[in-house]
Amino acid sequence: MKWTSIPVAAAVVALAACSSPADSATPGILAADPWVRATVGTERPDMTALFVNLTNPTQEDRTLVAADCGDVAGKVELHEMVMVDGEMLMQEVDGGLPVPAGEHAHLAPGGPHVMLMDLARELPAGGEEIDCTLSFDDGQVIELTAPVKEFTEEQDTYHTHAPSDDS
Repeated sequence: MKWTSIPVAAAVVALAACSSPADSATPGILAADPWVRATVGTERPDMTALFVNLTNPTQEDRTLVAADCGDVAGKVELHEMVMVDGEMLMQEVDGGLPVPAGEHAHLAPGGPHVMLMDLARELPAGGEEIDCTLSFDDGQVIELTAPVKEFTEEQDTYHTHAPSDDS
């Protein structure tokens, strides 16, 4: 088989056509390593959390303002951890979760997270995946698929909520 410069030139033109100035622009928020805590065998199988690493490569601060996990959860809230009377508690965050310009925000156990409540079913570890959508203050929407994983290092205060105005 004889190679000629025509197919190579065509490939270069095709690749050049695929990259536009918009492709080289700084992307919006990036999401990596999402996962949801399994609920089978837990004290509160009616709730769990979505964890994900967010990176903001832009020069503007961004805020995660909402999340939706379809029909898996009857209610989804953005939560933060706060110290109340010497005890670490979680509460719904007012105004969203910030992702500062040029930095990372790690939504992780013991820290900020997306809380899934009123679950439609128990979530077993291994093989199960949850589709979720994250919405940001600038209009960006990230759709992700998070595997359900076992979390064996769970703290006793994981499901302890701060008093709310609703009580």
